[in-house]
Amino acid sequence: MSENDGKLIVEIDGKNLPMHPFVQRIIRKTVLAMLSTLKGVKIQGNENIEIKVMGAT
Repeated sequence: MSENDGKLIVEIDGKNLPMHPFVQRIIRKTVLAMLSTLKGVKIQGNENIEIKVMGAT
């Protein structure tokens, strides 16, 4: 098992957002669950997923 297995890293403008392991697990599992419902997506849990939110909201 590598150092990043089961972990979540959130960066905002290049700076790491510190989170407790419990919060990391909740966000990680939620994102994986949402993506797994998309057609053609098979989640194994060891993926490296990058989500970028850019521009004004």
